[in-house]
Amino acid sequence: MLWNNIYIDAVATRLGRLEDVRQAAEEGRYDPAECEADDLVSVSVVDDASHADMAVDAARLAVGRSRAAHEDYTLVAHVTSGGFQGLDHWAPASYIQARTIGGQASAIQLQQASNGGLGALDLVAAHLAARPAPAAALITTSDKYQLPMFDRYRSDKGAPRGDGATAVVLTRGAGVARLLSTAVISDTAFEGMYRGTGEWESVAGEQGWPINMRQRLKEFLVSGAAQVTDIATALAAGQQSSMLAAMGEAGVDIKEVARFIYPHSGATQVDWDAVKEIAGVDVTQTNWELGRRLGHLGAGDQFAGLADLLENKAVRPGDKVVLSALGHGFNFGAAVLEIVSEPQWS
Repeated sequence: MLWNNIYIDAVATRLGRLEDVRQAAEEGRYDPAECEADDLVSVSVVDDASHADMAVDAARLAVGRSRAAHEDYTLVAHVTSGGFQGLDHWAPASYIQARTIGGQASAIQLQQASNGGLGALDLVAAHLAARPAPAAALITTSDKYQLPMFDRYRSDKGAPRGDGATAVVLTRGAGVARLLSTAVISDTAFEGMYRGTGEWESVAGEQGWPINMRQRLKEFLVSGAAQVTDIATALAAGQQSSMLAAMGEAGVDIKEVARFIYPHSGATQVDWDAVKEIAGVDVTQTNWELGRRLGHLGAGDQFAGLADLLENKAVRPGDKVVLSALGHGFNFGAAVLEIVSEPQWS
């Protein structure tokens, strides 16, 4: 989708302490061979806040950085990759709204696994495009990966999880980065990959803790539904297709892009030499070093990467930035931004 007059005015993160992954390996919490192969340095661990309170912290920072007035907000969208948000049958988005902008904006919760951040960006941009300026919306993401529900090092393979929240203020009329285009597509051929073949009731709630995504994948493969090579090829193609679609709509050639923000994952899941050969993207143009320090933040990798670029003045006006995401299901998202001003954030 090609956008007109939609901007990101502010972005922020709420992270935790950085836990050395080598220490986790020494303590037997992370397989040493996987630790070496994944090549991460640390993961973010939040000990002192719930999912929703992490999102409130990030949102307060983003709202404070934005020039949008509280009365301009028409939507609050809270995004999670799928994890428990601290309490059954309640409304985290309303909790976040009450502690940040208040007012009468609509408050909703969205979930699209690790593509949730970009999925929300696409939907919220459409919401704002239908409203006259001034108008603003707040998007938050928040995920924690802690026992007993989730084992950050063992529940899945190749993407050690980090805890963190992000917040984005999307506006009409002005901002630090103009949203040029978004593309969100799906391929449900491998939907069962993270569902497995077991009876749902037998792995629901505490009976299924810690969540074992490795076992679900094993069941899917043993069932003969697909081969590993088929899955890898399809996921790479989906991610590439969404990026090319977004860049094509924006009229931006890959050589014009200054920075690429990919999902955080271990080196076992991404071959940067192949990415350079096939797509022409060098690892130095990406957020790989940030991801190595934080771990996979669920739905928040892309916004955390953008915040890092802006806070550290690693991009300047005129630079194009491409965000890329994929989430099981499978959903693939991409967005193209143009930096239009240097933020005056502390």
